[in-house]
Amino acid sequence: MIKVVSRNCQSYEIKKLKEHFIEIFFESNSLKKIKSLESVLLKPNLLGPYSPQKGVTTHPIFVSALIEILKDFNIKISLMDNPGGVNKYEKVLEKCGYTNLKKKYGIKIFNLTETGIYKIGKNPKYVVSKPFLDCQAIINLPKLKTHTFTLMTCAIKNFYGIIPGLAKANYHRLFPNPTKFAEVILNTYSLVKEKIVFNLMDGIIGMDGSGPSSGNPKNFGVILGSKDAIALDICAANLLGFNFKKIPIIYLSAKKYDLSYQEIKMLGDFQKKDVLENVNIQKCIISNRILRIFSTPLKNFIKIFFKIYPVFSPKKCTQCGNCIKFCPTSALTFSKNSTIPKLDRSKCILCLCCIEICPQSASSLKKSLLSKIFLN
Repeated sequence: MIKVVSRNCQSYEIKKLKEHFIEIFFESNSLKKIKSLESVLLKPNLLGPYSPQKGVTTHPIFVSALIEILKDFNIKISLMDNPGGVNKYEKVLEKCGYTNLKKKYGIKIFNLTETGIYKIGKNPKYVVSKPFLDCQAIINLPKLKTHTFTLMTCAIKNFYGIIPGLAKANYHRLFPNPTKFAEVILNTYSLVKEKIVFNLMDGIIGMDGSGPSSGNPKNFGVILGSKDAIALDICAANLLGFNFKKIPIIYLSAKKYDLSYQEIKMLGDFQKKDVLENVNIQKCIISNRILRIFSTPLKNFIKIFFKIYPVFSPKKCTQCGNCIKFCPTSALTFSKNSTIPKLDRSKCILCLCCIEICPQSASSLKKSLLSKIFLN
């Protein structure tokens, strides 16, 4: 039996968080294992330079509570993530509230420029930051969010962050189909699976709608913890109202590691049958349906009648150029006298990287009338 422990928590109060974390570790039979560690690498979700209030990244107080517990156990602590795109790491840490963690607790925050990479496998070859494979143990600290390309981002998807930012774009180019891309996510998770000692999910303030960065911050009031990332994701999907069997990342992971729904026991304030109220998952479901259709062999024929493409808001766009630099097919450019990126639709593969990576939420999907009628 695999345990997933849940807590109802409505705010980021460090004392209360520490109490919840200790309870979760104890009830999941993980406290003894965690106490025995000499060192641990923390893996939060640091997608980009977003303030904690936006619900995009793992909240710094959530991480602070865990750090204080680990320091009480005399465990050496380090932290790392690879933000998406070309954002400067120092800017991401500062905006997300992590610069203060480094100062306050003296933890090591790894930077790709000083750690280097490993190249693993072939077809495709995976580029992985060294600390994730060199460390003794990992505690995974995902965020509870919807995701327009993968439906949901939580524990398993968080390990796409072991890949350096610009290298991620190449996998989007090679695997534009959501199900094929889910296999890439599963492969990155598998590279570090044996290092993961615990998964502790920040769902106090999460996101629904057009996640992972352009959706709506939502006070879900949830903390979930488990030794098993797949079991945690199944329970998280249920809470959001998804059928977990229709989320490729979760379905493929459960199949590969032979995990059945019946093996999971959910303890604490939420049960396996519980669903959070007023969570908008429809935007992600619709987007995923569209992306699957547009990645079929008939995609060029379909595009004649059903037009769907990214658009940019002149009011929100700051011309930072992140979307242009991160676009895996070079479909975006800046032209003279233009205040927004110009899209070459013939090159666009609808990977949604431009939407995900924009720090101002200036990019969104535009649908033709036929698309709205038949694909919604």
